[in-house]
Amino acid sequence: ADNPDLESDSSTGSHAYPEMHRMLAVHEIVSNVLRNARTHDQATAARVSRLWYDIAVDWLWRELDSLLPLLRLLAPVAETSSGLASSQSQPEILPLPPPLNTSLILEIRNSLFAFAERIDPQNWERFRHYARRARFLRYDDSDADPAAQLSSSGLASDVSVTLLTLKPSGFGPLLPHIQEINWFISHDIVNLQHALPFFSRSLKTLGITLGDVDAMEESDAVARFFNTASSIRGLALDIFDLEMTGMPVRIIQSIASFIRLQPTIKELRMPVIGFPPDSDTSQDILHQAFSRNFQDLTTRIIFHGEEDYFARTQAIVRQVAQIRVLDLHLNGVSSWWPSSFSHITPFLTLSNLEQLYLITLHGFHLDPDDIAVLGKSFPKLAELELQPRPQLSLRFGIQATSLIDFAKAFPNLKALNIYIEPIYGPLQLPWRSTKEPSQAQDHALPSFNPSTFHLLDVGSSFLLEKDIPDMAELLSVLCRTPPFVIRCEGNAMDPEDSAYNWRKVEALVKLVHGAERDITKPYHEWCRALILDNVVIGAGQEGEPEDSER
Repeated sequence: ADNPDLESDSSTGSHAYPEMHRMLAVHEIVSNVLRNARTHDQATAARVSRLWYDIAVDWLWRELDSLLPLLRLLAPVAETSSGLASSQSQPEILPLPPPLNTSLILEIRNSLFAFAERIDPQNWERFRHYARRARFLRYDDSDADPAAQLSSSGLASDVSVTLLTLKPSGFGPLLPHIQEINWFISHDIVNLQHALPFFSRSLKTLGITLGDVDAMEESDAVARFFNTASSIRGLALDIFDLEMTGMPVRIIQSIASFIRLQPTIKELRMPVIGFPPDSDTSQDILHQAFSRNFQDLTTRIIFHGEEDYFARTQAIVRQVAQIRVLDLHLNGVSSWWPSSFSHITPFLTLSNLEQLYLITLHGFHLDPDDIAVLGKSFPKLAELELQPRPQLSLRFGIQATSLIDFAKAFPNLKALNIYIEPIYGPLQLPWRSTKEPSQAQDHALPSFNPSTFHLLDVGSSFLLEKDIPDMAELLSVLCRTPPFVIRCEGNAMDPEDSAYNWRKVEALVKLVHGAERDITKPYHEWCRALILDNVVIGAGQEGEPEDSER
């Protein structure tokens, strides 16, 4: 997508292919073919005919992984350090284009790009021809630039000023149809400003990732960026994604103001890694800016003990009462951490939840009655994560048989991420002990929704080799249709690791899914017989069941 000269061959027309089938002149057909083509093939297609040219160039410029191809449409771009932009021992300071009174290159640093010559006014139409096709722009100042064979793509500090100053009067937005911008700054945070000239009313998704903000100059630059963005007329975002390793108060204030002035935001993802020392005030400023329009929220809560935890979680719940996706990272600064069902109760009023992720140090212990209450409170829930992170020695979760309670309580569940507590003794599976034959029939056995449920993430849950057959039987009954995946942490190739045993369980469940059912036996009995015939305790190849019965 970095060849701005494709139009030079657009005049070839279709006469070079006189026998072209008329189907190849249908815009929708050609577009669907070229959208999945390689960049090289799209560039080749652009030279076939005028119709193909317009379609191919649309796809070539639709998604841009770098800002440099756009800049090169206006003028050559060169690296400013010595020995790269020129063979001279010192980089050349270029002559000033009238009527500017400052140099095009104000800052000379290693691996920074700037315009190597004055922008020809005629090049703005060339820029418009391609820039209007851009829908997605990604910029990362640490990315390599293949065209210049350099290891980074940093920009000199005045590039954005040059664009705005030299843009012709009445030109309009630089990217009039841009829908998504993702901006990654790891070296010079001050240069976050380069994103601003590319904002327009069409922008709906904004993603910003910043490295450490340490110096006062950097803090001021980030705050200034959000203050400027807040003043852009007509900007109405749907999705705002911000990742920073730390947020000084001034930055938090400017971000909160920006969020308030964007009432259209439906998805806010802000997994703040660290708040400043006065985190209470900082969190209050940020959380009070949350909108009732939010449908998807990712953020972090820092709390000082149980009372502060309840106050902060309840405050957020009041702000986002209609939320559908909630991803909270819960961090305590004392010895107290949430770990029981009572600590989930602040969220029970969020009846529209479809995805809930509560990330905490020890996880949450749930009894069967607790699971039933969760199911009634979250009737639409499709994904649930209560896994302890990071995985520590003290972990809470559910008993293995409580997976049955989850299957009963959540009819729409697609994925469950939870810690399964160690098994002590044989699993007490209810269909084995029932004295009523009707309760052991296929229709009476509990199961997850076969059309939705596909993933069980057990994290670092401990599983002994002796419990493999029981766990495989349990999951074969609960998860009756493929595809079904067990995700776990650890080394699945190490027989001493629990991940090795979980992989055996998954292989046995898939074996049941692929076997021909013996309808003369109840389903659970057939499952268990098949599993016992194929499992090999203390043997097998890398956790796989034997192949003799396949």
